[in-house]
Amino acid sequence: MLAYILIFLAIYILYKNFTAKPAYSKFDAFDEGKYLVALLGKVAKSDGRVDEFEAKFISQTIDDIVAKTGGNRNDLKAIYASEKENLKNTYAIALEYRQKYLGVQSALARLTFFLNLAYINGELNEGERQVISDIARGFGISQSVLNVIISRFESFYARQEQRQDTPKQSPKKDPYEVLGVSKDASLAEIKKRYRELVRQYHPDILMGKGESEEKIAMATKKLQEINEAYEILQKQKA
Repeated sequence: MLAYILIFLAIYILYKNFTAKPAYSKFDAFDEGKYLVALLGKVAKSDGRVDEFEAKFISQTIDDIVAKTGGNRNDLKAIYASEKENLKNTYAIALEYRQKYLGVQSALARLTFFLNLAYINGELNEGERQVISDIARGFGISQSVLNVIISRFESFYARQEQRQDTPKQSPKKDPYEVLGVSKDASLAEIKKRYRELVRQYHPDILMGKGESEEKIAMATKKLQEINEAYEILQKQKA
């Protein structure tokens, strides 16, 4: 279930300022998106394969880039297909990305975004760790800072595993009520509402706002209900 939450993980944080600067044209934003997709491909393939959740995560990211910049989706797909097969130039691409587009804070935000993909299955394996380290070096982020960020992810996932092991006694809720949509809503309307709720209750977004751990825990539980409701309605409307 947590993997479904992570399909949209950090999308809001990453793109809320993606084209915010007045001098930052859509052309520049799309060019930055190429670097982003290239590095996503390397993270996804760093363990030797791209699984279903990683593919959905990347597809959603590409959709968001295209929606915000008006760029060509096929161009991004081609970059992803090519770059995921070559891990040797990870550092070089990350360095060029930083030199062209990233300051300190934006580099940290992008690194967190890549870690969301790496942790989509709940752990960071050796191949993923190496690619993330190469990206961090290219971004000018020290190993000590990277270790702190990774430690935060490990603590977060450890808490999620503990909560998932706790028996759930609450009855199933009406999926329409959970999502706040009418029973005659179309699948497109349901999907739109689902994405809005994911961004509203996303634990990483709340962490970024400095919310308390209690509020983040409540939001995570709510997000699980939202995902369960969406899965039910998606099957019903298919």
